[in-house]
Amino acid sequence: MIVMNDNDIAKTFNAWVTYQGIYAHFTREYDYFKYNGKGNWNSIDSMERSFAKQESRGNFSAQRKLFKDIGRQFKDRESLIFFYLSQFSHGMMYPTVFDSDVYDEYKDRMNNFNFYLKEDMEQIMKCMREHNKTFDELFHTTSLNHPYILKLSLSRIISLETFTVLDIILNFIPNLSKKLNDPIWYDHKNLVINYKPFMSFDIDVLKKIIIGVVMKG
Repeated sequence: MIVMNDNDIAKTFNAWVTYQGIYAHFTREYDYFKYNGKGNWNSIDSMERSFAKQESRGNFSAQRKLFKDIGRQFKDRESLIFFYLSQFSHGMMYPTVFDSDVYDEYKDRMNNFNFYLKEDMEQIMKCMREHNKTFDELFHTTSLNHPYILKLSLSRIISLETFTVLDIILNFIPNLSKKLNDPIWYDHKNLVINYKPFMSFDIDVLKKIIIGVVMKG
């Protein structure tokens, strides 16, 4: 068992309890904002019981070390949420698969999102030309095929953030949900819906970028 001082315990708990709220938001019927990240995990005793399951009979708790390291690197809730979003938005929802390179790429993308949105929109325009589609047609589908906009997102030709911003502006997810009934769409839709409340962009600025690229053709 790893021995920690009070400062280590506080940092570890901060990282652990924030993770529990984010994890519940993305995987259960739980609203992080409604409950302010709180739940039956909001005590150090809860954390210790969780770690103790792995540490029984002298086994090493990987999660204790992982959350200790995360808590040392990210000292406030805002930075912790940002880190967890970088992982969850890539489908990495468990601490053992967290990737620092993914975090670095995410930080760069979010800090320069206007630039990357413009690049993504240019990729969308390229798709339109290659497949002889209008912008609206990228969001159309039958029950048999995914729309092009979803294909671009799933293949990471455009980012999840661009896909989400387009839905914030165009609200196309409800229409697609009427026509698509497959697990790939279900998982991606839920990821976007759960991710959307954490996004804080100036939508008017992003609209201008999107319209500018589309009008340019």
